[in-house]
Amino acid sequence: MVSRQRVQKFGPSHYRYDKNTPLEDIPDLKSKYGVILLPQPSNSVNDPFNWPQWRKGIHFFLLILITAFTSAIANDASAPQGSINTLTGISYDALNNSAGLLFVSIALSTWLYAPLASLCGRKVTYLLGLLFALAGSIWYAKIQHTGDAFGSQILVGFAEGATEAQVQLSLSSIFFRHQLGAVVTIYILATAFGTYLGPLAANLIARDSDFRWVGWSGAITSGILLLIITFVLEEDYFDYTRFAYHSQNLTLNQSLQTLGITSNDMDDDFGYHDTQLSIPQRRMFFPALKNYSVLGFLKKYVQLLISNINCLWFPPVLFAGLIWGFQDAILTFYLTTQDTALYSDPFNYSDTRVALMNVPCLIGSFIGCIYAGSLTDYFVLWVARKNNGIVESEFRLFFAFLSGIIGSVGLLMFGFGVARDLDWRIIYVGLGMISYLYSSAGNLAMLYVIGTYDQLILETLVAVEVINNLIGCIFTFACSPWLDRSGTENTYIALAVLNIFFMFLSLPLLKWGKSWRLATKKSYVKMVDARSKH
Repeated sequence: MVSRQRVQKFGPSHYRYDKNTPLEDIPDLKSKYGVILLPQPSNSVNDPFNWPQWRKGIHFFLLILITAFTSAIANDASAPQGSINTLTGISYDALNNSAGLLFVSIALSTWLYAPLASLCGRKVTYLLGLLFALAGSIWYAKIQHTGDAFGSQILVGFAEGATEAQVQLSLSSIFFRHQLGAVVTIYILATAFGTYLGPLAANLIARDSDFRWVGWSGAITSGILLLIITFVLEEDYFDYTRFAYHSQNLTLNQSLQTLGITSNDMDDDFGYHDTQLSIPQRRMFFPALKNYSVLGFLKKYVQLLISNINCLWFPPVLFAGLIWGFQDAILTFYLTTQDTALYSDPFNYSDTRVALMNVPCLIGSFIGCIYAGSLTDYFVLWVARKNNGIVESEFRLFFAFLSGIIGSVGLLMFGFGVARDLDWRIIYVGLGMISYLYSSAGNLAMLYVIGTYDQLILETLVAVEVINNLIGCIFTFACSPWLDRSGTENTYIALAVLNIFFMFLSLPLLKWGKSWRLATKKSYVKMVDARSKH
């Protein structure tokens, strides 16, 4: 039943949450610096959108920290392969196969973790991920046989899966849509730093001791992070469904206000009178857990698990999964090339020199993140002004073409440089350009999906990660045979052509993307409704 009407108010251009502001002075349409806030925050002191900047900053830092760490341990296992082979006799082919299992494990765990966000909250997933990181790192440090290499990588994959989609969901729960470009850019940068610094550190550790200390270092760091996340990280789950007539959807809010409907007796203040949670409550586990029986919980878990794969066929999801997955494939190829070609004649690189090849990768990744993150934010706003203020998520895809060209040139430079023993500068610059592609493609993929399906961020990103890691797995098993049969030069020519093909899939999306998105609307709404009824 609809209760008393509130006078519709459009607030100042600089809305800032203050729990001492009288309810009647809080605007119905909240904006900041002239930008309408999307999603619209509630009036609750416990709403993560209303957290002060210092709380958001700490939360953001911790999420980025565990993202970089899990990315590092997922990529450092192959770095000291020489040490593993010498001490255990495990073959290089077996170690490469363990990387394929890692991709499968990441894809599977990302999917299995997803329902927990709705049923238990987000923090529990991060804790589970760090527990798997601890166990996987210890197992890695005690490797004796091939089965140990496989088992440790499966556990490490479950650690990485905890940050593959859940972190973006957490970030979208504390930052508004116009801030997500910069935020996701830093997330991708953290992933890239872990990807490149992990092998760099692992090589240096193995040089001074052996591969076992790579595992022990990961275990020690996992334990420290587990304590920090347990006692410092806040839960960012917030139940908006209790506001029966309140929606974070701006269009729906305005339509309700036009009809004089803003709330009912239960939620007229949109959480204004909520009592601020204590510090222990803010760091609690399972805030979303309801009074389910064990069977009831499992039933709902399975329902959400099945529902989450219904978006695999969405065109933006398929595109994002393809271009992001192909970057994992490229990563596998050039790491394998480094391991098989650069340690022997005519290069005869040392472990340290191979490790330092990650430096141009870091530089390229940083430039790629700026290009596909911050620059696309400004570009989208510029195009929107020329488009009657309307933002289309496909606007960002204009940036895919240059990334595709630069990345393919980098693949050719690296492949030809290694195959023909060209000047080391050509190889290093090629690596930097490949890493530029890695970060820019990842950024574009994430931002495109988040901007398109903002009410299904977790579900769509889970689908992206499943596609991404399955592609990575396929190419991992295909990598060595392909290089052996075709040779380094021909293989990298093929990779460059494939990269152009995948990145230039942006063309049909720019032309028909909006109509394809509309075709998914019914399924999209159905999935949102299914999740909200948990």
